Amino acid sequence: VLLPVPFTSITVSSIGERGLLGVAFDPAFATNGYVYVYYTATTPTVHNRVSRFRATGDLAMAGSETILMDLEPLGATNHNGGAIHFGKDGKLYVAVGENAVPANAQTLSNRLGKILRINADGTIPADNPFYTTATGDNRSIWALGLRNPYTFAFEPLYGGMFINDVGQNTFEEINQGVAGSNYGWPSTEGPTTNPEFRSPSYFYGH
Repeated sequence: VLLPVPFTSITVSSIGERGLLGVAFDPAFATNGYVYVYYTATTPTVHNRVSRFRATGDLAMAGSETILMDLEPLGATNHNGGAIHFGKDGKLYVAVGENAVPANAQTLSNRLGKILRINADGTIPADNPFYTTATGDNRSIWALGLRNPYTFAFEPLYGGMFINDVGQNTFEEINQGVAGSNYGWPSTEGPTTNPEFRSPSYFYGH
């Protein structure tokens, strides 16, 4: 039943593909009440953000928003990504689009076009695959080479990740999520024989 009072209200930029894009419950929600959201914040510049709220009953506690991650400022209104889910390892995974700048997907100097992995409190796990090669917040990068992975899911029995990546001119991809993988965008779309890139588990044409 749709309740008359919203859980919380968030100010977002909703132009194009921006907005409130992801919601996840803490694995220990029954005891800590934590709810995580991915949304397009408007200040100080437009950018995507991951925040945590604390529920009390059906409402978020006033003033309970804790900002865990502020991503890079946005230019284009599309390719925001936005899916967030907890893995069986208790870490929060965040899918981020390359903001319509393909080169973003292949660099460790920003978090766009990536799957990110953080602890539930927003800190970065030291066992992330690029922890020693990236710097600062970019150490949260878990996989790269993605165009706009706005949905992904964990297989519920064994915990394997499947990343859905939107193609440009040829193929849609379903990729197996593996730490440290490079899925090839923009150098490749669909299957590839390049050993530097991980081919999709399944792909289909537009």
